[in-house]
This record gives sequence, C-alpha cells and structure tokens, in this order.
Amino acid sequence: MTDPLEPPTPSASSSAVPLRLRPLGDAFDAVTAFFAAVVAAVTMFLPISFVTVRDSSPYLLSSLTSSVPRGAAIGVIIATSVAVLACTAARPATAWLAALLGMFVQLINHIVGHNASSADMLTTQNYVDAVCAGVVLGALGAAVLRRPLPAMGFALGGVGFFLFSDLAELLDIDDDPFAVLETPPRWLIAVALALLLLSTLRNWSRAGKPETAKISIELPVAPILAAMVLALVILAVTEWLNRQYVTAPAIDHAVDIGITAAATVFAATAAAMLLPKRDGVGIYLAISLTATADAFGYAQRPGWSIWLLVVLAAIGLLAGVRRPSTTLAVLLMIVIAVFAINTPADSNWIAFSIGSAILALTAGYCCGTAWPAYPPSAVLAIAALYLPSVVGSLPDNTKSWHVDEGAAHNSTPGRAALAIVLGSAVGLAVLYRLRPRGKPNRTGPTADEALADI
Repeated sequence: MTDPLEPPTPSASSSAVPLRLRPLGDAFDAVTAFFAAVVAAVTMFLPISFVTVRDSSPYLLSSLTSSVPRGAAIGVIIATSVAVLACTAARPATAWLAALLGMFVQLINHIVGHNASSADMLTTQNYVDAVCAGVVLGALGAAVLRRPLPAMGFALGGVGFFLFSDLAELLDIDDDPFAVLETPPRWLIAVALALLLLSTLRNWSRAGKPETAKISIELPVAPILAAMVLALVILAVTEWLNRQYVTAPAIDHAVDIGITAAATVFAATAAAMLLPKRDGVGIYLAISLTATADAFGYAQRPGWSIWLLVVLAAIGLLAGVRRPSTTLAVLLMIVIAVFAINTPADSNWIAFSIGSAILALTAGYCCGTAWPAYPPSAVLAIAALYLPSVVGSLPDNTKSWHVDEGAAHNSTPGRAALAIVLGSAVGLAVLYRLRPRGKPNRTGPTADEALADI
C-alpha cells in the first residue's frame, strides 16, 4: 500500500561526484560536518555561560536566559539566509570558507569572553555566538547537503543536542545548575575549526573555476521568508506563554497552551507553503520532534552512552533514507508523547534508557525521511530544531528521572507535545494534498533556478 504521507525522493545534483570515486574525502568531510554541526547545535541550545552571573542580579540572569531562545531565532534566520546566498552565488569551496570564518569568529568570542567576561557582557556574547552558529550551519549545509555521506554527518550533528541531553558528563558540568562553565567548550570549537580548515583546503584545491554568474538568476527569498515567519512567530508565542505563567502561576493555562500549540502549527504551515514542493515536510517533523523531546525530559547520562545514541540515530537515519515514511515518523513521535504522558517522574533508569533509544532512532529517522531537495530547506529544518517549543515554555518541562521518588507526575508536557504532533500530521496531509508528486526533478542549473523561484 502506498504511504499517504510518502516524502519526495531526493533529487541528484548535477555537480555531485559519485561517492565511490572519493570515499576517503567524503568520509573526512562527514566527520567535519558532524563536529561543526554539533558545535552549532550546542551553541544555539545552551547559554554561553552561567558562572559569571551566579551572584548577579535577577535582571542579568533573566536577560541571559531570555537571550537563548532569541539567539536561536536569530541563528535560524541567519543560517537559512547564508545557505540561500551560498547556493545561489558561490561555488561549494566558498561555502566551506564561510563556515571556517564563522567558527573562527566564535572561537575568538570565547577566548575574549574567558579573559574579559562580565555579567553585563554575557548576553551580547551569547548573541554573537548565535550569529556565528547560524553562519556555520548555513554555509556548511550549502557545502555538504548535495553529497550523501557528508550530508548524513551534518544531519547527525544537527540532531546531536537531543542525544547529548544537557552535556553534563561530557562537559564536566556538576550538579549546580549555575556551574555551566562554557558551552560549547573551547576545545570542541578548536577541534571543529581544525577539521573545517582541512576540509576547506581540500575542497578549495580540488574546486574548478567558478561559473560565470548569470544575470537572470535572482536571489530566492522564499526560504528566508519561511525562516522569518517560523522563527519569529514561535519565539513570540512561547515568550507570551511564559509570561502567562509568570503573571498567573496558580491558574490553569490549558487555553493558553492550546493557543500556543495552534500558533506553532500555523507558523510551520506558513513556512512549509513558502518552501518549494514538499520540502516543508522537514519543518513539521522538526517542531514535532522538538516538542516530544522536551516532553520526554532530560537527565544526566554517562559520557560513553552518547556515542551509543549517535549510532542509534545513524541507524534511524539510514532507515529513513532507505524506507522513508512520514506516517511512521509521526507514529514514532506519538509513541514518545504518549510515553511522556503516562510515565511518572520516579521511573527507573530502564524506562529512561529505552525512551532515550527510541528518541535517538526517531530523530535519525525523521532526518532521513524529510531530506528536502533544496539545501536551504534542509538547513531550515535542522535549524528549526533549536527553536523554543510550547513544552519548553512550561514551568515543569524537565523530568527528574529516578531522583525524586513519589513526585507527582505532570502529564501536561506530554499532552502539549501530542497536540503539536497531531496538528503537524494534519498539516502534512494538507501539504501532500496541495503539493502532489510531480515529474522527477530535473538536474542542472535550470532546475535549481526553478526550484528556488517564488
């Protein structure tokens, strides 16, 4: 039986070289894409530091906390814009250079911040970090997303923050929530920078002469508009929901949660309709995956378990590429949301481990299933994972796994995530109805121009 939500088959790029002709080079670029995407993900997901504000005023602490989702929204817009510019006007080697420069500026920001940081500067440093992460993510996506193996490394790194949880063990963060020394750490940025330098030199040396720019090609603004609509609407409604809890913490906010969830789905729908063909599938899967991951909850994991979860995510990614099914991806996220609704906070580590494995497989499978044909659409889908969610705006969004025995179970995060997933399923059905599968995509510059047109 044909899958009613079957995703579009990825189109081949005329500039792509068969994988078997350059296995070692593609494998190295895949490692580079993985670590660089991990740095970008951690940068947009966590604040740069909390240590300096430990004894600071509540205003400074609130300012730094608020800068994280706002920085993520800025990063999403910048990442998509950079990807569009790189795909439209430059050869892939130039995209590698842009990613290298973005990572270099981020390293400088961390070095300067470490030696001359203050509570007043942290918010600004956090925004600079977010801008650098957006440049790295967008340029890197434009460079690798037309080559299978590097694209998989990029996707795995992009969903890495789901697998790394709060990075407590890996980054030597202790039980004090204000002991976040530096995220991402400078050694991780330096590793990614070194890899980017080598990949940039390798791709620059093998690049041919850049093609003469064609006057008829205009900058495609549809993906940039989609990023702005998605990021700004989600940021606005989640901050509004947070304010409702602050001003009236004792009342039931079910209606407010419903309004926020509906606005999130409508923003995803608007963004999906702005993207070419069925590339909007990735937007729906991204907002659903973020909500279900937040509802599942986070806890410290042993450092060695991270790599096991990366392997599971890779298995899910390969399964999604070989047997893509948007219906199955939605069903997996429904399972996670129902798990969050029914699993109490004092569950043992076995339940958390099983749930973590399912989440890793689901994250990888969603990436493989979506796989947009136009690279900026893929960059937007990956970057949308870092946007705040309705679940993350709830005051009880984090589960205390196997810590507080007998704690009352709050099913609100799971129910909110389930509403997002079901709303996205309806949006996916509408998208597939309005964007029927057409003829196979053409290859070459003409196809690229038509694909990006609005």
